Amino acid sequence: MSSPPARLSSSPAIRHGTALISGAIALLLAAEVPAGMALKLPLVMFYAVLIVASAWVGGLWPGLIATVLCTTGAVYWLEPYRVFRISHPADIIGVVLFLLMGAALSALGESVVRSIRVERASRELAERAAAAERSAGQLREHMLAMVAHDLRDPLGVIDLNAGLIARASAAGAGAEIARRAAVVHRTVHRMNRLLRSLLDTALIDSGGMSLDLVAESAAALLVEAVEAHADDAEAKSIQLRHEAPAGLPPMLCDRDRILQVLTNLIVNALKFTPPGGKITVRAGVSGGFVRFSVTDTGLGIEPGRLPHIFDRYFGERRKRDGGLGLGLFIAKAIVEAHHGTIEAESRVGEGSSFSFTVPVAGAAGAAEQPSVGEPATAASANGSPAA
Repeated sequence: MSSPPARLSSSPAIRHGTALISGAIALLLAAEVPAGMALKLPLVMFYAVLIVASAWVGGLWPGLIATVLCTTGAVYWLEPYRVFRISHPADIIGVVLFLLMGAALSALGESVVRSIRVERASRELAERAAAAERSAGQLREHMLAMVAHDLRDPLGVIDLNAGLIARASAAGAGAEIARRAAVVHRTVHRMNRLLRSLLDTALIDSGGMSLDLVAESAAALLVEAVEAHADDAEAKSIQLRHEAPAGLPPMLCDRDRILQVLTNLIVNALKFTPPGGKITVRAGVSGGFVRFSVTDTGLGIEPGRLPHIFDRYFGERRKRDGGLGLGLFIAKAIVEAHHGTIEAESRVGEGSSFSFTVPVAGAAGAAEQPSVGEPATAASANGSPAA
């Protein structure tokens, strides 16, 4: 059923004019069609159509006006013909029934029109809300980009000077200067990571994250990620090692983005693994995918929190390390942009294992999704229990 023609915006003249036109048509037919023709039933049914049309366009009162006029026209078809007099009791009952039918049709038309009005208003409200949300999102992304861009230059200057101070202190300017320079250096790096997280989140929200896909060595990427954090692991007395079988096939990926995922997972493992613990970073082949995993002997994750581990602004990590809680959220988005999967398994007090897949070069999208072992507590990136 189509919507009423401009029901919400039409003037009273149009709405009531439709009823008057319908009534005029009914009276004209009654006056001009010969009474002897077998058209009484078809015309009465046509009168009902005129009533429905009036109620559809104008609502209840125009429908009632059309009902009265059409009933008047119908009386013309009763004996004696073409006079406003009803002589037979059965005809009186028929006229009353016709009036009641017209009133019911008018009420039904008004109800349908009101329902359409509510539905149309709800749709317009939803469209306005969606447009406002898109506008707010674009404004937020623009502001994030501006803030990040404006902060990069002063952060670069601070980092450069921190390096110069460190080198000067190494030449004999004092251990205290070296210590403070190291603090500045670490703080700048942390601020840069936060800025990158904000920018990556804006790209994810806007769908603007692009990938430079080329064939890359999985083993070389694994070694690079581990070596980049070897000093941090040593400073915390954590054993950080990597394992990979010989002959790993190349994978189709954006090298910097997959390195970012590995970095996020290793950094998380370092944060939540106590001194003397172990972190193992592995790579292997599973179907048409290379599977990476980062396993630690850290604190573990509570079962109730595990399904939300990849959510934006994950609460536990934000409270504990002062970060934004975006690392795993960004890692999930990057992996899924590569058509891979990312999962987490954990036992409280025993540690956690994060794993993700990247398509093998030449087999992207052709392999079956890899399966995961049976953990005590497990969750996939979308929050459902892992297989």
